Amino acid sequence: MPVVQFLPSRKKIDVPSGTSLYAAAQCAGLPLASSCSAEFACGKCNVQVTEGAEHLSIQTEAERHLLAREKKPGSDRIGCQAKVLGSCTITTRYW
Repeated sequence: MPVVQFLPSRKKIDVPSGTSLYAAAQCAGLPLASSCSAEFACGKCNVQVTEGAEHLSIQTEAERHLLAREKKPGSDRIGCQAKVLGSCTITTRYW
């Protein structure tokens, strides 16, 4: 199973392949912002991938558009959309 590590807490959890980063954070007991209940409307659940970006699902055009609309770096990922396919490490600007 892939491992998702959360910085700065260094908390790690095993998740089934295909789990969203949003769901992984919830399973780890860490807050991930969202005003749309992970329905891919608000973009507040964006995260920074510090390691293992290549182990996430491919960023879609819709995800890139939402990041741009929210004035977030294109390297960020929308937590409710990015699926874990292998081990990675993430953080947010507010953890």
